[in-house]
Amino acid sequence: MKALGVALMVGFAAFTTFYWITDAPRRDASEVVDDEERIEFGRLVFLPDDTFTVIVAVTPDGFFQKVDEELVPLTTLDVFVNTYVSFENDSGSAVDVSGSGIEVFDETIEDGANIAVRFTSEGETEATVPGLEEPLVISAGPPHLQPYGANCARCHGVDGQGLIGPNLHSLRLATKWSQTGGAQGLNNYVAWVITLGGVVVSGNVNSIMPAWGQDYGGTLTRQQIEALTAMIGGWAQETLDNPPPSPVEVPNTVEAGAEVYAAAGCVGCHGADLSGGVGPNIQGIGTSLVTDGLTTQTLDIEQMQADYDENPRAFLETWIRTSSVYNNGTPTGMPEFDETDIGDSQLQALITFLLEGDHTP
Repeated sequence: MKALGVALMVGFAAFTTFYWITDAPRRDASEVVDDEERIEFGRLVFLPDDTFTVIVAVTPDGFFQKVDEELVPLTTLDVFVNTYVSFENDSGSAVDVSGSGIEVFDETIEDGANIAVRFTSEGETEATVPGLEEPLVISAGPPHLQPYGANCARCHGVDGQGLIGPNLHSLRLATKWSQTGGAQGLNNYVAWVITLGGVVVSGNVNSIMPAWGQDYGGTLTRQQIEALTAMIGGWAQETLDNPPPSPVEVPNTVEAGAEVYAAAGCVGCHGADLSGGVGPNIQGIGTSLVTDGLTTQTLDIEQMQADYDENPRAFLETWIRTSSVYNNGTPTGMPEFDETDIGDSQLQALITFLLEGDHTP
């Protein structure tokens, strides 16, 4: 009994030691899996319903799904509503692909070509090809996350490079993310902007970027915000690891300035024709100071007017770079663009476009 007791104690001690030694690696591996799942969930929240495409190869041996250039045999396929299924003909000759059920289609696909079918309703569709014994049963389920998907892509682009919203791969965002905790926690700059909206960036409560947190009138849960934060944080880390080159030099012309105006996201607030939207109409900025439509009431308008009258170009340099100097150092509703956002030559071209361009309504 004593020998058995000693053996059990030694065994227990050995197991405890082994568990303790391997605990950190196991936790690290678990965290990696959790992060990957969180990032993938963030991608679903970020994208609109109709950006999902499944590639299905039609071969003499049946249907196969293309996954990272590999072919996986298919007899059933589950998709979201609004997903596109792209049938690619890899059979060596033209084939007819027909669908019956919730989606009805009948298409001839030439060898090497493809056709895409969008599954817009919930239910099953049976896809068949003459000569293939097994059909492909496609089951379309509810749209992903509806009604709680954010569809960030409509403003920031499917890859986050920016459309009417800013580029989410920018060095400016990455730096702020890092300075506020980065990947060490989810309570960082990116999470604040998603939760509270664009007011965090510009101080403008009417920012085009809404508050997504449910506690602030939005539709996203904490888990969805965490997932988006993790995904965008991954982009931020990639930017920090591979910083973008310095802003390109551009000529000081109206044409170059118009390109800067669009690329910097000014259109998101002031409109493509400068007629305004969330931000004021600035079509007349070349001849007079624009104050109508400014949402912050504590601006030092007299100083702004004096600076504009003395030198409109110098005023706009200050306003675009550090508009808060006219508001006791607090945000004005106008985002501040540093050299990583708009290089010096780009800034001069932008100002030339604002002052000298033809903005006639």
